[in-house]
Amino acid sequence: MRRWLWPLVAYLAAAAMTTWPLVIHPRALLGAPSGPGDPYLNLWILGWGMQTVLSNPASLFNGAVFDANIFYPATGTLAYSDHLLLQSVLLAPLYAVTHDVVLCYNVLLVASLVASALAMHLFVRAVTGTEAGAYLAGLAWGFGSYHFGHLIHLQLQSLYFLPLTFLCLHRVIAGRRGRDVVLLGVTAALQAIASVYYGIIGGLALVVGGLALAVGVGRWRNVAVMRRLGYAAVLAGLLVLPVAIVYGRVAQREGFGRNLYEAGRSAAYASSYLQAPPGNLLYGRTGLLRQQDPVRLKADSTDNAPPRTGPERELFPGFVLIALAMAGAWRGWRSDAKPTVLAMVALVAFGFVFSLGPDGARALYAVFHRFVFGFAAIRAPARFSVLVLFGLSVLAALGLRELSPRRAQRVGATKVTEDTKVKGTKRTNFFVVLSLRDLGDLRGCLVFVFLTGAMIEMLHLPPTLAAAPALHTDVGQWLAREPGAGAVAVLPLGLDIDATPAMVQSLEHHRPIVNGYSGQRPSFYGPLVDAINTFPSPEALTALHDARVRFVVTPRPLEHTDPPVLERARLADATVYELVWTADLETRLAAAATIEPPAPQRIPFRVGERARYKVDWGGAGVNLSAGEISIAVEGPPYRLVVKAATAPWVARFFEAQDVFSTQADTNLMPQVHERDQNEGSRRLTRAFVFDHAARVVRTGRTLADARGDAAVVLPMSAHARDAIAALFYVRTLPLRSGEHIRFPVNEAGRNLVVELAVDGIDRVHVRGKDVDAVRLTPVLQRRLEDRQPLASTVWLSSDERRVPLMLDLDAGFGHVRVELVSYEP
Repeated sequence: MRRWLWPLVAYLAAAAMTTWPLVIHPRALLGAPSGPGDPYLNLWILGWGMQTVLSNPASLFNGAVFDANIFYPATGTLAYSDHLLLQSVLLAPLYAVTHDVVLCYNVLLVASLVASALAMHLFVRAVTGTEAGAYLAGLAWGFGSYHFGHLIHLQLQSLYFLPLTFLCLHRVIAGRRGRDVVLLGVTAALQAIASVYYGIIGGLALVVGGLALAVGVGRWRNVAVMRRLGYAAVLAGLLVLPVAIVYGRVAQREGFGRNLYEAGRSAAYASSYLQAPPGNLLYGRTGLLRQQDPVRLKADSTDNAPPRTGPERELFPGFVLIALAMAGAWRGWRSDAKPTVLAMVALVAFGFVFSLGPDGARALYAVFHRFVFGFAAIRAPARFSVLVLFGLSVLAALGLRELSPRRAQRVGATKVTEDTKVKGTKRTNFFVVLSLRDLGDLRGCLVFVFLTGAMIEMLHLPPTLAAAPALHTDVGQWLAREPGAGAVAVLPLGLDIDATPAMVQSLEHHRPIVNGYSGQRPSFYGPLVDAINTFPSPEALTALHDARVRFVVTPRPLEHTDPPVLERARLADATVYELVWTADLETRLAAAATIEPPAPQRIPFRVGERARYKVDWGGAGVNLSAGEISIAVEGPPYRLVVKAATAPWVARFFEAQDVFSTQADTNLMPQVHERDQNEGSRRLTRAFVFDHAARVVRTGRTLADARGDAAVVLPMSAHARDAIAALFYVRTLPLRSGEHIRFPVNEAGRNLVVELAVDGIDRVHVRGKDVDAVRLTPVLQRRLEDRQPLASTVWLSSDERRVPLMLDLDAGFGHVRVELVSYEP
C-alpha cells in the first residue's frame, strides 16, 4: 500500500492543479472550457446511463439502454457516439445519493486523469523497473497535451486500460500463466467498452505492439505464444460482442461511417506535434507553440479547407519527453529492454503515420478503412496520436532509467528478455528510486533536472471552465409534472451544438425529444428540422403530428395560435404548447393550400431508353474527369434508374458506386424510391414509400421497413415527385421560352419547391457536334433557407425526345459539368 500511496497522492495533486478550481467548485463548474457541444453531449450521455442503470438495470442486458431519448422517433441513439455505460455503472451509486450529474461528470474527469496516470505508472514500473521513470510516464500519459487538448471530450479521457493491456501483453509473451491470458482479454475488452475509439485504436496497437514485442524476444514464430494471444483475442471479442452488435446494427441501418475525405478533415499535420493546447503554461499561454495563422483561418471559411488548429491538432508531447525517449530508444536497444524499445518504436511510428489520416500512407490507410471492422467510423484520425504519446512515455522512462545513479539495483520488476528464446520465462528485476542522496552525484542531478523540466513542460492550467448548466428549469419541472406520455420538440431545432441544452434539460423531465446532437444523426433528421422549424405552419404541424410529438417549447410566445396548438404554460424561460388533435383538424390540415403543377403531357421516352454521361470537375485551375452517370428507363410501367460511379482519382477521397431507382406510375408520380449507396466500406440502403393520399412519405432501411410499423413518417406536399421522377416529368412539358413553372419535390423526405425558368434555345457542343438545346434554369426553394442555393443550368434537346444533354453546377467545391456521351432511345 505504501508503494501506491505516494503515486496516488502525487497524481491527485496533479489532477487538482491542472483542473483548478474545479475541485473546490465541483457542482458549480463543468470540467470543460465550454458547455454547449460535446461537454453537454457527454453530460447527457452520462446522465442517461446513470438514470437508466438505476431505474431499469435489465436494460444493460437486453440493449434497451441504447434507445435513448434524443432524435425521437429514432431508436438506438445512444450508439450514435461513445456510450459511457461502464463509467455510468461505476458512478451510479454517487448519482443515487446526490442526483447531481454535474458532480458525477467532474468526478469522472478527475478520476480518469488519476487512473490513467496510475495505470501507466504500474506498467512502466513493472516493465522498466524505474520509479522515477514511472512518475515521468504517469504524468506524461495522465496529464499531457492530449488530455487537455481534448478537455471537451470526456470520452477521450478514458485512457486507463491501455497501459494495463500492454502490461498483460508483456506477461503473456514472457510467460505461460493462463491468468495473464484472461487478464489480457478482459482489459482489452474493458478498453473497447470504455471508449469505442480506443477499442479500435487500442486493438490495432496491441497487434502492432504485440508483433514487435514477439519479434524482439524471438518468439513471433512460437505457436504456443500465438495461441495464447489468440485465446485472449477471442475472449475480448466475446466480451465486446454485445456492444459491437448494437453499434453494427445501428451503423448498417443508418449507413454511418466516414469516407476518406471526411477522415482527412480531422487528421493531424506533422506540425500538430509542435502545437500546445491553450492551457499549457509554458507554451500555450505564452503563444510560443500556438498556431496563429489568421490568413489560413480566413481561408478555412471560404475554401472549406480543414483547420490547422483545434483540439485534434494540439499534440505537443514536450521537448524533454522527446529527448528522453530518443535516449531511451538508443540506450535501451543495447540493453535488456530491446524488445520493449522495438514495440514502443513501432507504436510511435504507427500512431504518427495513421494520425495523419489518408494524407499519411494513403494506400495503407485505405486498406484499413475498407477491411478493418469499425475503422470507417473513425472521424478524427488525429486521435491515433495517443499511441505516439504512449510510446514516447515508455521510452522516456527508459531514458530516465539509463541516467539513474542506481541503474542496477534489483527490486521486483518483471521484464521480457532475450533469455526467453532458450530458457522460456526469465524475470529480470530493476527498481530505481530517486532519493535526496542521489542528488549528490551528476547522474542524480540529471534525473532531477529532466524530471523537473518535463513536469514544467507538461503543466496545464485551463484558461476557463464553463459554468455548470442548470439541472432544474421551469420548463423541465413543468414537463416532469405533466401526466401522460408525449414527446417534446424544443424550438428552434438545431443540427449542431445548439441542440445540447435541450438534451441536458431532458434529464429532468425524462421525455423523448426530437432535438439531438451526437457523432452521427439519423437520415430523416434534416428534413424533419426543416419542417418543424416553420412552426406553426401546416407543414410543421403535419411533421409534428406524424412524429407523434405532444409538446412544443418555444423561446417566446407566439403572436396567435389556432387549434390544434394550445398554450399550456408561459414560463420565465420559455412557453409550452400542447398539440391536441381531432379528426376534423386532421382533415383540415390535409386540405391546406398546395401548389398545383402542370399536368404531364405526352411521354417522350419509352422503356429501354439509356443515356450515359461523363462528369467533369473544374476547380483550382484544372479540369478533371470525376466519374460517370447513367440513366435508364425500365418497366413496368416506369422504373427509372440512375447509377453513379466516381473516377479512380476521386475514389482516393470519396469512393461511390451508387444506384438510385424510382418506381413511378403513368403520370410519373413516384410510388417507391430506393437507394443503394456503396461508398468504400460504407453502405447505405434506404427506401421511401410515397403515400399521396395521406400526403406522407414513409422511410426505412429496406422497403419492408418503410412499409412496416417501424417506418419514420414525414410530411409530403401534395403532387410531390422525387428528384428522378421530376426530371422525367419536366421532359413531358411544352417548355415554351420565357415560361416559369413551379412544382413540388420531395427529396429524401425534404419538401422543396422547384421554380423552373425556360430561357430559350442555345447552341451547345455535345458528342462532337453542335446541337440546339432548350436552356432551363431551376431554382430550389426551401421553406427554411439554411444554405446558399446551388446555381445550375440544364440543357435538354430541342427535339420531341427532350433528352438531357448537359448540366452545369456551380458550388463551393468547384464547377461540375455533366455531359451526354451516349444515348439509346
